Amino acid sequence: MGNTLEKFLLGEAIRGDVVIIEYSSRTPVEITAWGKVIPLLKANGNLVIVDFFGIGDAMFRKYLRRLPGKKYSEFVELVRDIGIIKIGPGATTYGEVLDEFVPTYDPSIFLKNYHAVMSRISRLPQKPKYLVSFGLSHYVHFNPEGAIKSIITATTSLPMEELIGVHFVNTDIISRSELAIVEEAATLILEVSRNGFSVLKGDEGGD
Repeated sequence: MGNTLEKFLLGEAIRGDVVIIEYSSRTPVEITAWGKVIPLLKANGNLVIVDFFGIGDAMFRKYLRRLPGKKYSEFVELVRDIGIIKIGPGATTYGEVLDEFVPTYDPSIFLKNYHAVMSRISRLPQKPKYLVSFGLSHYVHFNPEGAIKSIITATTSLPMEELIGVHFVNTDIISRSELAIVEEAATLILEVSRNGFSVLKGDEGGD
């Protein structure tokens, strides 16, 4: 899985691309997210994480519990300087919080917040190459129509051309039509399961 994942994220994706990593609620996605994707991206460029409702933090803590003492300490140190944009409630036990926002489903307010996030990221001393999000599907789940309108308004008004977006999406908690709208905007789509992963959009390879 590692070699193909590296090829997919580092060989296929370029700045401006939107990468969707789909998973189900029964998949231990924290292993892929924190055990593979985050270390891989961090080794190849700075990254910022957008964490909706602390979903990324919950995955982080589940992954940490799998690690023995020395690896636990090493991993905590690895993610210590990752910038976080926190949206909604939830703990933050990794990285450095750059900004916090109350979740909104008003497209105009979402666009204003999105612009603030992009401006904040552009002013960082070390420009990130990747923007990773956790909990996007949860945000959509709580107000599907408002969420989709807000996401479309923001991403079409202010395209993210200087970053590669990598978004973890739980396909069990949003409808097929909402997922289709999200997928349409993606350049590359990866589906993670217990057996590895498959590429749904982009390179036809997979394992």
